Amino acid sequence: GLAEAMGGRERAAARLDGFFHKPDGSWSVRGGDPLRYDPTNEPGIHAPWLYNALGQPWKTQETVRQIVATVYGTGPKGLPGNDDLGTMSAWYVFAALGVYPQAPGRAEALLTGPLFPRAVIAPAGQRRALTIGAPDASDSHLYVHAVRVNGRPHATSWLDGSFLRQGGSLSFDLADRPDTTWATDPGGLPR
Repeated sequence: GLAEAMGGRERAAARLDGFFHKPDGSWSVRGGDPLRYDPTNEPGIHAPWLYNALGQPWKTQETVRQIVATVYGTGPKGLPGNDDLGTMSAWYVFAALGVYPQAPGRAEALLTGPLFPRAVIAPAGQRRALTIGAPDASDSHLYVHAVRVNGRPHATSWLDGSFLRQGGSLSFDLADRPDTTWATDPGGLPR
């Protein structure tokens, strides 16, 4: 609805581009500019994943990776701002896994390219583990070209809550160039 009020998804995406980039096109994701993204401002840290809902998931993939590469690191200044009960650390973990909660307290997840070739999350109790595979994950291979959930092709940039609740396998095919057709069908965008 907000995208429609702004004149459509393309116009909303262009506004979002201006939130992450300076007028010259360079990235502005480190904070300090009151008109642009601030990684220390928790109410806005979900913004990179909004591209998924606008039908441009490749921009989520490159924006998240840019933030990971330039804002997070090791050492005393490895997190942007106050971690506030683990919020900034959790942001990084979700980004590294390639999944991000669509809404707090719900199990739907938005997708981006994982940082690691393989990750296993083993929840306590009887539930099945979550296995995330991205064999080609690297600094240069950040763009999603295909996803499979439990071996079946998955054509959207989000998961319903059943995957996180029930467990299973999530496999990513990553490449070094954006795929501007994957997960862009208007009928399959996150709701």
